[in-house]
Amino acid sequence: MGKSKNKKILIFGGTGFLGNSLIKLLLKMDAEIILFTRVINLGKSIQKYKSNPNIKIVQWNFTDYELIKENILNSDCIINLCGILYENRNDDFFRIHSDFPALLGKLSSKNNLSSLIHVSALGVSEFSESRYSRSKAIGERKLLENFPNGKIIRPSLLFGKGDNFFGQFSQMASLSPFLPLISRTTKFQPVFVDDVAKAIINLLENPKYKETTFEIGGEFIYSFEELLKILLEIKKIKRILIPLNPKFMMIPAYFLQQLPKPPFTVDQMKLLKKDNILNYNFPGLQELGIKPTDMRKELVNIYR
Repeated sequence: MGKSKNKKILIFGGTGFLGNSLIKLLLKMDAEIILFTRVINLGKSIQKYKSNPNIKIVQWNFTDYELIKENILNSDCIINLCGILYENRNDDFFRIHSDFPALLGKLSSKNNLSSLIHVSALGVSEFSESRYSRSKAIGERKLLENFPNGKIIRPSLLFGKGDNFFGQFSQMASLSPFLPLISRTTKFQPVFVDDVAKAIINLLENPKYKETTFEIGGEFIYSFEELLKILLEIKKIKRILIPLNPKFMMIPAYFLQQLPKPPFTVDQMKLLKKDNILNYNFPGLQELGIKPTDMRKELVNIYR
């Protein structure tokens, strides 16, 4: 590792969970980062970068193409981590997950960038009934149509300190004697956030990878129910799991999704009908030379 030393890297959506992990690793390698963020109130994790000479923070929104064009000159690569889990406005999924990657593909071609790495999600499909999944799959296709040398990373459920899944259920468990078990049999292949960050860096540093799409998952497959039981076991607490069928959750989800930060949405219920596991048609962590981190060990470090 070290070829990123003098590289100028544009990162979009880097203020999230994966972004924090990735930026930490890149800064250790002395890379020069331009971090585009839509977040107005920068969290502690981003505030601490302000004093770092290797990182420039640019506040922008998706309609501000000029800012991107200015900063893309003399850049070597783009990493796109932009993604949302629910829509606040109609068509947000397609604007952010489809149109934006297409634009980055065009700009990368026009400016002869050496690499464009785009983080999508495992199991996305243009034929899915979920708008989230469809918009992500269309974004992958459009990006590659505009920049055929682009690299797509599709991770399964991410875990680590501050993740969406275990973090949320851990909070719930500290407030309630019950936990909702939505779709108890849906399977996941959780992957450590730092492993995904390392995968991005390996693709950035090694032009030897000819493949376009990489599917990233951990070593083991777990059902939704098993994941919750592991969390409770590690926290050494007992909670009653209430099984809920995604089909019956559509009605409460319809009302809950009207909230500014919905706990779950109709679209997420549609996603839970399908397993989120590797199909081994694509290269993954092993091909990128990364040994998957043990989930239990990592969770013990976080929650004990």
